[in-house]
Amino acid sequence: MSSIPVHNEVAGSLADLRPASSAISVTTDQANARVKQRIAENFSRAADSYDQAAILQKRVAARTMLGLPGRLSSEQPRSKALHSHRILDLGTGTGLHTLTLAERYDNAVVIGMDLAMGMLQFARHNTSHPRVDWCSGDIESMPLQSGAVDLIYSSLAIQWCNFEQVLGEVSRVLKPGGTFVFSTLAEGSLAELDNAWCLAGENNRVNRFDSFDTQKQRLNASDLVRQAFSLKPETLFYPDVISLLRSLKALGVNTVLADKGGLVTRRKLEALQQAYEQIRQPEGLPLTYQVLYGVLQKPVCEE
Repeated sequence: MSSIPVHNEVAGSLADLRPASSAISVTTDQANARVKQRIAENFSRAADSYDQAAILQKRVAARTMLGLPGRLSSEQPRSKALHSHRILDLGTGTGLHTLTLAERYDNAVVIGMDLAMGMLQFARHNTSHPRVDWCSGDIESMPLQSGAVDLIYSSLAIQWCNFEQVLGEVSRVLKPGGTFVFSTLAEGSLAELDNAWCLAGENNRVNRFDSFDTQKQRLNASDLVRQAFSLKPETLFYPDVISLLRSLKALGVNTVLADKGGLVTRRKLEALQQAYEQIRQPEGLPLTYQVLYGVLQKPVCEE
């Protein structure tokens, strides 16, 4: 399987982003390597179906992009330097929003990074842009040099990570004055599905996410300055439980971090359907995500 050739200017910029002593790779500690592998495998399998099923993701990405700066922090209005800025898309997925970033900032090279090789392969073979390249990497331990990036964007990707580690890595990789624009999930996401599973006699079937206040506290303890931080619920509706579960699988978000519960049998599905029907609305069976939006900035060093 051949890959799209990388333009020399992009390849050179990506080489500058990498640590001099190591190649791009997925770095994990032993404790969570298995979970990250399952996440990567699920998202890789979902690559072909992702964009068609990604109603929520597209909606949230559009809202996340409202926080993007008009121009990059170190960019001068009349700067003539060719592609002198660098943007990083964390959890690039199929590359759809990576291309949007490249089109929006015409004086920047954009790197799309993801843990799932299947997503990166899909992005490489289905998108093409002279200022875009792709990078395999772990958000909690980015294979990039310190102070190398002007802007980091991430939509619905860092909920799979340790938020404190993400903030530390973002602070390390950003240039002084650089911006981190992101969205993630908070406590209360998938509450309807969780409650229905509990009524069906099943626990630990749905992932838990940190509360808004907890994530705000961790942000306040970081080196980054909060410019915006808000919570907005997003609700989707489905005709039945099977459609709901298939949608989660098509998006690759069916990984349960607790790794408990066992196989879902027909009997369990019937119990889940019966429990979920109790909250059916005219639009269908609801599934709500508590989406956290943030805009952070790395302070400018004072001399």
